Amino acid sequence: MYEHAVALARRYPDVPLPGNGEPFPNDRARDDDETYDSDGTLTAGLIDHFFSTPVKHRDIAGLCRQANGFRLPVHRKLAIAAAIGRADPDQARELGRHLTRRSSDENPTVLGMAILTEVGTEEDVSLIRTIGLLSNTFGPLAAGALARLPHATANLIWLADRAAGWGRVYLVEAICRLGDPAAERWLLSKPCDGNYLNGYFAHQVACAAPVHEAIAVAEVDEEVVDHTGRLLVALVWGAGMGGTLLDYAHAEQVLADYFSRLCRLGPSRSRNYAARTLCEFLNGEAYLQPPEWESLDSLRIAYRSLVIAGGGG
Repeated sequence: MYEHAVALARRYPDVPLPGNGEPFPNDRARDDDETYDSDGTLTAGLIDHFFSTPVKHRDIAGLCRQANGFRLPVHRKLAIAAAIGRADPDQARELGRHLTRRSSDENPTVLGMAILTEVGTEEDVSLIRTIGLLSNTFGPLAAGALARLPHATANLIWLADRAAGWGRVYLVEAICRLGDPAAERWLLSKPCDGNYLNGYFAHQVACAAPVHEAIAVAEVDEEVVDHTGRLLVALVWGAGMGGTLLDYAHAEQVLADYFSRLCRLGPSRSRNYAARTLCEFLNGEAYLQPPEWESLDSLRIAYRSLVIAGGGG
């Protein structure tokens, strides 16, 4: 799995891997009746059994076969974390590194990453980031591992820039939780890539970064303007996933300032789509009901004018 990720990263440097790196080596069809270890207790039992066996009798190949007997969770589970905590940390770290770097199947690699999430060190950052490029499967654990290691913000941003889909969701959420001012510029211009899954983290981004201040600056960067548009669209359609424009304290001001910026910039496909979506929201035509804002009527007129002029086409 590690070599698979390395090879793909060489072919597609600095961008999300096609298909999040899938199919994986030795990929196998999932049996609908296959047991899913939803709470991590089966995995925890494997870990406890492995480390309770005398060192000279420990069978890593056997552990891998057992791990392939059911579906391992790709998120951090308390039962798994507790089992890892009962093991000698150096021995656990050695096993985690071996499984993450050497396994040719998904499940043992997931187990290795789960171990490194708990006991990995700064020495493991490169390994964690590389496997994390296979982001739909390994993004959640990579996010948890990197968040607890030195230079967390820089490493999470590095991986988020190269992740898409569900992996990107967990990485962006981890960056928001850190609350590091060093992430501010990235949060203002990068997280939302237009995928519908952006709705899961859009409100967290809006609250973690001073979007309302950045969009109000007279000479705001075009990149920030366009990201603000993607963020606002995600907030419109994020009901059921996360917070929406109705939950965002600065929404009224940001919509007014975003309109002003659109008037100064030339049209583009993404700007036209954002203007049309926000017009639908303000008119009550979108999934959300229109807000009770004092400036609602003026905002409706403003955005409708953009759509009529071609800004929503």
